[in-house]
Amino acid sequence: MKNWWRWFLLMALWWMGLFLTERILFLFFAHNKLHGIGWQAFVGCQIHGLPMDLSTTGYILLLSALLCVPLLFREVAWIRRTIFLSTAVVLVVTAIITSVDIGLFEAWGSRIDRKAISYLAFPKEAIASISVKWLLTLIAIALLQIALFGWLLMRIDHRRSFTSGPLAARIASAVLLPALCGIAARGGLQDLPIEKSWSYFSRHTVLNLAALNGLWNTLELAAQPADLERNLYVAMPTAEADRIFHVQHPPGAGSSRSILKIARPNILLIMLESWTADVIEPLGGDSGVTPQFTRLCKDGLLFDHFYSTGFRTEQGLCALISAFPSQPTTTIIRNYGKFDRLPSLVGVLGSAGYRSTYFYAGDVAFANTRAYLEAMGFDKVHDENSFPIRQRTRWGAFDEELFGFHLRESSTQQQPFFNIIMTATSHEPFDAPVHEGFDGRSDPQLYRNTVHYTDRCLGAFLDEAKKEEWYANTLILIVADHGHYLPHYRDQSSAARHRIPFLIAGGALRDELRGTTDSTFACHVDVPATLLSQLGLDHRAFDWSHDLFDPSVPHSAFWTFNDGFGIADSSQCVVFDEAGQRILEPGDSARMADQGRLLTIGKAHLQVLIDRYIGFNQ
Repeated sequence: MKNWWRWFLLMALWWMGLFLTERILFLFFAHNKLHGIGWQAFVGCQIHGLPMDLSTTGYILLLSALLCVPLLFREVAWIRRTIFLSTAVVLVVTAIITSVDIGLFEAWGSRIDRKAISYLAFPKEAIASISVKWLLTLIAIALLQIALFGWLLMRIDHRRSFTSGPLAARIASAVLLPALCGIAARGGLQDLPIEKSWSYFSRHTVLNLAALNGLWNTLELAAQPADLERNLYVAMPTAEADRIFHVQHPPGAGSSRSILKIARPNILLIMLESWTADVIEPLGGDSGVTPQFTRLCKDGLLFDHFYSTGFRTEQGLCALISAFPSQPTTTIIRNYGKFDRLPSLVGVLGSAGYRSTYFYAGDVAFANTRAYLEAMGFDKVHDENSFPIRQRTRWGAFDEELFGFHLRESSTQQQPFFNIIMTATSHEPFDAPVHEGFDGRSDPQLYRNTVHYTDRCLGAFLDEAKKEEWYANTLILIVADHGHYLPHYRDQSSAARHRIPFLIAGGALRDELRGTTDSTFACHVDVPATLLSQLGLDHRAFDWSHDLFDPSVPHSAFWTFNDGFGIADSSQCVVFDEAGQRILEPGDSARMADQGRLLTIGKAHLQVLIDRYIGFNQ
């Protein structure tokens, strides 16, 4: 039995050594991308790569452990041969993957992805695009790995018997080792298993890609369905769709008014988890659910026709930072090689001297969020590991603790700053043990309870913030990340389900705008252009975004849901089901011309959106 544990420990070290060597090789051949990167970042790359290396090792050894169970009770020669040969095969495969990754990074700046895999259908053309010298170098890299680690594999004694020791201990080992391999494979005992975003820790793409285990990445690609390769929402010729899009998104004449007291205020963006207009009294929602927000509206500028781009946090985040709308059947920030092609509000603000920080009290790696934030250029990303947590839900610390953490951090923060606070307590299943006066255990009441709790925390936070030195110079944007079907069980496609609060407040807001309402139709993607225009910064890269204070451009809200879209402006609102090719919400039947016009614009928007999504990897 001791031989069993000794053999698996040696094999684990062998695999981890192989993956470490492959990472060093990747960085060595990417040396031209490492200029200006210090040794601390190089070490950080190795550290961030360890969890994924361990996960990959866990998957491989889990299969070996299960195959080896009979060897704890009697010797079976063919099982030993099978394990040795399968290990050798995986060694060859991972060596080839490493060489391909090195070649792809040199050519495209990426590792193996679906675009690269699609080229396997044209091997002759793919090989023809590589110089003979570089091809021979890549082959040599693979052969050297195979030779070195093949020799080390042969040095490990694969023939020692595992049948020694007490029967009970062998039975326990047969159960314990596969369990340990399973834990390693999922990355630990946390709620969510390891995912690709764990390797993203730096704004330097080369370090993030080096930390990504090549075998793990390739296996994930094989396990996942293929991404969109053709536009399923073609409603008109491409030229016509592009023409309509550009008519609806002209350069514009610029803001008609400034809402700022100072030229370069701090900017604090507060994203409220799952808040819908249905619980905002000034927007016609239920009374008593968000009394603090109602109070804040008297001190700010409220937009009463603001819509979420989608129905997931990562969709709202991507729209707010990159002005890219949500897609009906996929999410761009879950697709490596696409989201890092998007424009970044953080980057533009950074070039103007802003320091940027993201505050979240949960697992920021979920849904590739950390990877996206790092790619967008945030100077610092805070998550559940940034401060001690007293109370939490599955999604993170209670909002009260998150707001308190921001107050402590911002008191010493360099100005001007751009901060985002992403709340979590009002995330479904709304099971936070808070009691805010809404009795009952029904889903609507649980939802109201948690939203009311966050509302109370929001009000207290801003009251405390007013005492801080930075508040007078700060513009505060308060917006939901998306709406929710509760508390009135809205259909996922409905316009009401996507209507959300958006309030501009803070000490930097002009006094004459406090307590006013703006009825411009807008959605998440309009925030970057609006904000940058107020700061006098170029926002042309955000061509989906409208400056809300520019009367020379047409204003509308566009959102998507599974196989459909909605679009609304001051004349009409239309919701269209692409799968069934039918209008779900026809708007005002007395204005059929406006309905047809808006429907055509919506179809053009969706077609252009998916064309661009597909084109990011071309």
